[in-house]
Amino acid sequence: MALAAVVGIVALGVALRSGPSESPFTASAPPLALPSGATASPTSPGSANGPVRLEAPAGGIDLAVVEGDGVHVPLNLAAHYPGTAEPGPSGNAVYYAHAQPGMFLGLYRLHLGDPVRVVQRDGTAMTFHVAAFKRVAFNDRSVLAPTPFGELTLLTCTSYDPYTPRFIVIAT
Repeated sequence: MALAAVVGIVALGVALRSGPSESPFTASAPPLALPSGATASPTSPGSANGPVRLEAPAGGIDLAVVEGDGVHVPLNLAAHYPGTAEPGPSGNAVYYAHAQPGMFLGLYRLHLGDPVRVVQRDGTAMTFHVAAFKRVAFNDRSVLAPTPFGELTLLTCTSYDPYTPRFIVIAT
C-alpha cells in the first residue's frame, strides 16, 4: 500500500512538472482540402501589410493572427486557413481558433450586423459585418470555397470531439 502511495506521488509530480509543449498548437480535427475545382488564393503571411489581429468587440474577441496549417489549432491565437484568401475586397479569408474564453468562444455571442475587424500590420483595419451563422459537419469543405466578394469566415468547434460539427460565422 505504501508503494502504491509513493508511485502515485511520483506520477503526480511528473505530471505537474511537465509543462506545456514548446509548440503553441494542440491537435485538432483532420485537415480539410479546398473544394474540388477551387484553386488556392495567394497568401502572404509574411507580407508587410498582412493581418495581425482579429477583433469582434461584441463577442469579446481580440486575437493575434498566425498562418495556420489547417491541422493544428493554436492556443490564444487565431490561425489563417492555408490556401484561403487574405482579407480584402474579394475572396474568402478563413480563420479558426478554439471555442474557449478569450478565443473564439465569443463567436456564439455575435449577432447579425456586428462588426468584425481585421487589423493590418500597418495599423489600418478592414471592417466586416456578421452576415450569417452556420453549423456544418467537421469535414464540410464548402466553408473554404473562394468567393468573388470579400468574405471573412470564422470557424470553431462545438465540443472537444474533433469530429463534431463546426460553428461558422460569416462576415462580409
